[in-house]
Parts: sequence; structure tokens; C-alpha cells
Amino acid sequence: MIVLAALGAALVVTTALASAAGGGTAKPNPGLASLAKIKHIVVIYEENHSFDNLYGGWEGVNGLSKATNAAKQVNQSGTAFTCLLQLDVNLTAPAPLSNSCTDTTVATAFSSHFVNGIFTVDAFIPATATTCPAPGAFASNGFLNGTALAGGCTRDIVHRYYQEQYQIDNGKMDRYVTGSDAAGLAMGMYTTSSLPIYKYLHSSAAPKYAIEDNFFQGAFGGSFLNHQWLIAAAAPVWANAVNDGGSNDLHSVVDGNGMPNNYALYASPLGANVKDQQLTASCSPGAGRAATPAFATCGDYAVNIAQPWYQPY
Repeated sequence: MIVLAALGAALVVTTALASAAGGGTAKPNPGLASLAKIKHIVVIYEENHSFDNLYGGWEGVNGLSKATNAAKQVNQSGTAFTCLLQLDVNLTAPAPLSNSCTDTTVATAFSSHFVNGIFTVDAFIPATATTCPAPGAFASNGFLNGTALAGGCTRDIVHRYYQEQYQIDNGKMDRYVTGSDAAGLAMGMYTTSSLPIYKYLHSSAAPKYAIEDNFFQGAFGGSFLNHQWLIAAAAPVWANAVNDGGSNDLHSVVDGNGMPNNYALYASPLGANVKDQQLTASCSPGAGRAATPAFATCGDYAVNIAQPWYQPY
């Protein structure tokens, strides 16, 4: 982004000099000559991880060392958890991990190996752990170590449009556990200083680099919508979207908290009547659907994955 800003400034200055010279020849700008050597700009758009999850422990970054109050997650009523409920089969207690914490802040008490705070995933599921699915295999809470392929995979973790707004909680960042289908896994991070990229960038022959620790995604939620914003800076609109409340109506239905789903630690006031679908909630919901709260985005915007899972897309 700094390069683009410098290029813009250089173009403005060059134009001004040419005008002032009354048609004379402007002096060549050495900066433009350097930029002309760039043949390709490659954008690597990483997905499904927060900055702190991967890079929060690197030196000098705005990362985990500054995650103060946000490290303490609260339940649906706003009370801080004592422990982190874990659903991944490799993080549950009393097996395979021991009980070391009991939480009574929710209606159904639970035991856990983890207190309410940040924890290191790879201390429990290292890269060598055989927890990754074989092609075509699926298990909602992951595969127990020793039963799958190597790679240190965890269960999946939700990253969708309305859920993230609930999780952010007006900037308090304290409802990521409550608003997640993976519960306490949302507080996990990785020690990435052992990765080849870290070792390379910190070697004696490494180039200078910048790490965008204050970079924010373009839109709430997951990869699908953020890909749209990366290219078009806009959310796609589903033309002529069905809005009759029937089975072909792809609009979400959110409750008074802005949530479209129920999870282990979140019980929607609408019960099973919420719908977590491809489109935003309707501004005028069809028959049998609850009214959309005034604060929630409504319309025919495709905000969650709205393409086939298999090629051709």
C-alpha cells in the first residue's frame, strides 16, 4: 500500500511539472523507472485465521501482548466464563485431557482442561498429530489423534457474516466463544516462530519485510464475501431472490441479538426458527419468518458461501 501511495504522488508531481513547463519536456523521475521493473503483483489472500492466531506472538507486533480484556470471554448473559468449553475431540476433558477447571456460569455446568483465556493449540495438537481427514472424510468435531492423517488439524470453526458481528460485541471482542460452533477453540493460537517463513525472515540473509498487524478484512464473516470485497469492494446482490418464506427462500433469519443459529453456548430466543443461510435477512420476511431487527443488515446480499461445493463453480 505504501508503494501505491508513492506511485500516486509521483504521478501528480509529474503532471504538475509538465503543465508548468508550458509543454516543455519534464525531467525523468527515477522512481517511476524503478516501478516500471515490476512485472507482476501477486496477492496471497490467506483465509480462516485471525492475525493473532498465527502472528500474534511475533516481535514488535500489535498482537497477543495487547489482548487484555478481550482475552476474557463472556457467556450469553454477559458473565465471564471460568473455563473454556472445548468440542474438538483432541481437546475435551476428562479424555483425552484432564479436568482442571469447572464452569458453573451457564445453565449446564461443564469441566475443561482450559481456563478462560488464550491457549496454544500446537501444545496439544502438534503438526505431527494424525488428526487431518482423508479425502472425503468428515467429522464435525475433528478426528482423534491416531485415527487420521498427519498435519495437526483441528475441527472447523465458524466464520460467517452475522456471527462475527455478534462475536465482536461492539468492539469488546468478548463473544467469540459464545457465538462459535467450536466454542473455546476460538481462543487458540499457534507458535509460528518454528515455521520456515519465520526462520527465513529472521535469518542473516533475509530481506527487509513488513507485517500488517493492523490490517482488517473488508467484510464481516468468511472467505466468500471477503473475496468479493477484495476484487469489487462490494457485496454481491442475488438478483430476483425468492422472498416467500418457503424452502427456496435463501434469506437468513436472525434473532433479537442478531444471531442466525444455535450453538453449544448460545441458545437463540427464536429457538429453531433462526436460519443461517446464504443471504442477509430479508427486509420484509416471507410468511412464517420472524421480523428482522432494525439494527441488522437486510436485503438480498450474498454474504455467506453461495456457490457449489464442487467444480465447476
